[in-house]
Amino acid sequence: MEPIDVDEILKRAHELTHGPRGDTYGPPHEDYARVSEIYRAVTGGEMRDSADAALFMVCMKLARIGYNREKRRLHVDSVVDSCGYLWVYAQCAQDLEHDFV
Repeated sequence: MEPIDVDEILKRAHELTHGPRGDTYGPPHEDYARVSEIYRAVTGGEMRDSADAALFMVCMKLARIGYNREKRRLHVDSVVDSCGYLWVYAQCAQDLEHDFV
């Protein structure tokens, strides 16, 4: 296994957080305000387990899809990620033995 270049990780994280994401998702405080609004609307606001954590990620992607929708853009990455997080949600719910209807 190759050693981890921590400086490269930090550099990439800086590039991601200080790059064009603001145009794609809006400022972080607005982005996560939308996420929390969606999450509260779906769950009532309480995060109880891993399924809820996965659902939070779905809400994040929905907020980002909505932001881009307002700009008449389709952010394909968020659509793909949403599908993946929905699978994660279902898997977590199954593993936690939630009732399925």
